Amino acid sequence: MDVTQEQHERAVADSFVEFYNRENGTDYRYHSRGEDPPDLIYRSGSHEMRLEITAAYYDTENAAMLWQNARGVPGARDIWISKSPDVKLIESINSTLAKKCVKRYPSGWVLLVDLYPDLVTAEEFADLISEIQVPAGHPFAEIYVAGVFPASSSGSRGGYHCWKLA
Repeated sequence: MDVTQEQHERAVADSFVEFYNRENGTDYRYHSRGEDPPDLIYRSGSHEMRLEITAAYYDTENAAMLWQNARGVPGARDIWISKSPDVKLIESINSTLAKKCVKRYPSGWVLLVDLYPDLVTAEEFADLISEIQVPAGHPFAEIYVAGVFPASSSGSRGGYHCWKLA
């Protein structure tokens, strides 16, 4: 794993843990990188949150564009165009969940699916959540999907949003 990805995972996890602490009245703080898995370990007193982080993108071209730009690759595209992006994002989430949920993890771990929802507001995404398919019998204590959503001229509140799936 490169430095950019490590920094990115930590930033994603810190945003999630800030949300989690606010919602649950807890005080988890960064403890260490895991041995992969888990990606990161947070602690609150004697309690430990082992956090596995994955991402869902609109498609592979979108993922490549985002990561190339994050790494400063010369000539990286900065425009991405697609048809039916909402459908593609849900398909990507479902595919990501299917891949992660068949692996063996010790009990009690938390899975976070990080999103890059440039084309859907949080309110629009909330209407799509019913299309997300969490595999039965998955090994995780909890599964969340989260991302930084855009604001819109129709009044949609942008910013970090997170939903518990399981």
